[in-house]
Amino acid sequence: MTTEQRLLNAAKELIKEHGLINFSMSDVPRACGLSRACCYQNFRDKNEILAALCIEEIQLNIQSIKEQRYRDLAGTFSVVLRPLVFNHLKVKDQLALDHIFAELLLLVNQLPETEEFKFLKRGIEYIDMERKLNPS
Repeated sequence: MTTEQRLLNAAKELIKEHGLINFSMSDVPRACGLSRACCYQNFRDKNEILAALCIEEIQLNIQSIKEQRYRDLAGTFSVVLRPLVFNHLKVKDQLALDHIFAELLLLVNQLPETEEFKFLKRGIEYIDMERKLNPS
C-alpha cells in the first residue's frame, strides 16, 4: 500500500469516527504512524485530502457501475464533501474532480429508470446542478 493510500485510509477512518468538523490534518499522519512532513509531501492541506477521498469514491463507483455491482455504490464523500471543498481547491484539482464526476454522471444517466436507481440518480443530478450553479 502506498503512503498516499495509507494517509487516505487514515483520513477516511478519522472522519467516520469523529466527523468532518473534528477532522484535523495533523491527526492523519499520527493515525497511521507517519510524520507530518510525510503527510504534507502527499497533500498540501485538508481540502486536498478531502478531494482525494471524493475522487477515490467516484472511481470506485464508476468501477461498480461498470461491473454491475450496484450494492457497492457509495456517496459518503462524493455527495457530502464535493460541494464543501470544491471552491477551495487549486484549479488542477478542481479539473480532476470535475473530469471524474463527468464520467460518473454519464454512467449514472445510462442506468435504467427504476426504483433501485432513483435515489442515486437524484443525488448525482443534485451535485451536477450545484456544480453548474457554482462553477469555479
